[in-house]
Amino acid sequence: MSSPLVSIILPTYNGSRYIRTSIDSCLGQTYQHFELIVVDDCSSDNTASIVKEYTEKDSRVKYIKNETNKKLPLSLNTGFAAAQGELFTWTSDDNYYTPNAIEVMVQALQQHPQTGLVYTNYKTIDDDGNITGEKIFGDVNESMVTWLGAGACFLYQAQLHTELNGYDASAFLIEDYDFFIRALTKTRFHYINRTDLYYYRLHGGSLTSLYGFYNFDLQKIVIERQLGKLIPIASQRDKALWYRKFAIYYGVSKNNSARMNHYLQLLFSVSKSQTFITSFYIIFLKVVTGIRISFVAFVKLLALCAGRRKREGSY
Repeated sequence: MSSPLVSIILPTYNGSRYIRTSIDSCLGQTYQHFELIVVDDCSSDNTASIVKEYTEKDSRVKYIKNETNKKLPLSLNTGFAAAQGELFTWTSDDNYYTPNAIEVMVQALQQHPQTGLVYTNYKTIDDDGNITGEKIFGDVNESMVTWLGAGACFLYQAQLHTELNGYDASAFLIEDYDFFIRALTKTRFHYINRTDLYYYRLHGGSLTSLYGFYNFDLQKIVIERQLGKLIPIASQRDKALWYRKFAIYYGVSKNNSARMNHYLQLLFSVSKSQTFITSFYIIFLKVVTGIRISFVAFVKLLALCAGRRKREGSY
């Protein structure tokens, strides 16, 4: 088989603490036909000097420094605009590959020529590199709804990046998930069900730790934006699950009756029984939520009255 050039983009911002480990994991790959493009998003630490050490020793390592802080999506686009490879991927300055990760993914793409993107699971680690668990994303070909995304270890055809116009700047924090959802409407994915190819670091300074609680709403927005293109390629089960999820989301989390009814009507066209079950479930959740809110308000009122009585008794 041929050995296509792989372009690895490594965006970084003040990543000096872990970036050596990340770069070393790229340079230590068993698959050696790659280029590594580090995109520095205006770091104020010594990231630049660290990367310079590598560019002076290895011509495959390239360095780009943004003139202004662009954030992750645009930094990725900057890196890929300079990329020469036939296959694209990116990694983070605090994560790292195992030595055969790129080789395994290149082989998977070559063995499945109709596939545009391959992805795998990963192990999670802490600040000190201790393994804390693993993340399993599931096979998108079995269900798009229960699928958790393509994770952080993936490889895709360069033309797919061009076709999607890269990463969406408005999708900051979930730019990768947005890219994967849009890619689903264009190409087939292949799932490599392994956890031994990548290590993902969870620490207090990571974007996942700082902003992860926003992802629930943001992922809903991303999926809903592409729903018109996803539904035609979805199974009947996935269609019902999506309509059900959005009906509950708008009915309970957002109190938006119009959007809730819209998705209940769509669900009715797929499964009448699921529509009735979902409707009753929404009513149940709203009643429970209402009781919880009323109870909290009642407790606060009692505390307020007790405090006032105590103050009056002290005069």
